[in-house]
Amino acid sequence: MDNWRFEGVTKAFEETTAIDNITLEIEKNKIYGLIGRNGAGKTTLLKLLASQLQPTRGVIKKGDAFLRHNDELTGQACLARETINIKGILNFNAQKIFTIASRIYPKWDNDYCNRLIREFNLDIKKKYIKLSKGMHTVIGLIIGLAGRAPLTLFDEPYVGLDPVYRELFYELLVDDYEKNPKTMVISSHLINELENLFERVLIIEQGKILLNEDLETIKNKARIITGDRNILEQVLKNKRVVHKQLTGRMAEYTVLDTLTEQELELFKQRDIDYSSIDLQKLFVNLAKGVEKQ
Repeated sequence: MDNWRFEGVTKAFEETTAIDNITLEIEKNKIYGLIGRNGAGKTTLLKLLASQLQPTRGVIKKGDAFLRHNDELTGQACLARETINIKGILNFNAQKIFTIASRIYPKWDNDYCNRLIREFNLDIKKKYIKLSKGMHTVIGLIIGLAGRAPLTLFDEPYVGLDPVYRELFYELLVDDYEKNPKTMVISSHLINELENLFERVLIIEQGKILLNEDLETIKNKARIITGDRNILEQVLKNKRVVHKQLTGRMAEYTVLDTLTEQELELFKQRDIDYSSIDLQKLFVNLAKGVEKQ
């Protein structure tokens, strides 16, 4: 198996537990959306996958091989961020940064790198310190795409980019993924903007995975259901309710579960309304949790 796996992984920083006993399998050649609030553990999870951090407890593996102290596996993962943490980087120009990257990633595609430089109008002779925040992000995106790493990780790949460059990145990513399939994990706050890229969704909160589902499955299961509180409690007692909002006798439930045609027909008979819910609203309600009565 070529899937990456977290097995009981915890990452703690002094008093803070950023990743809390996660067991997770990341399937080969899928695009994952990693969604969570600030401080939820997104960047820590990506850094663990990229071997930039080591677990406090637990292990990360690809197949039967352990990631820790494994240079071959480390070279298969590329973490693209809006800043590059290499000593002395501020005085390097983009061309030198790409030269360094080409030595790190064995499958580096220099022709594609040059195409991306043209697409984003990047001045490769200008020192990193002189470039805008958006161009810092562009450098990370180019490394992520041209690196051809089997596991490519993008941490909020839109910081400082205007809408035109964001759309260009999405188009390039989809086009390249179709030609060169790989496993990708994209951490994002722009859920509605990126949702159509995702094949599978990970929602993380306080270092724990709240949801790990194919996007199509989520769309089929996620609904807002409204009606009389007592009736809803009865008809939804065996369903996964992720959030409740109560107003007097009326209630609005966010449900993430399979509903049969018979159940939907019963809703109509009992004056229960239901509608689909987008991924961003589902994330918000999952993060809130079920309100205590």
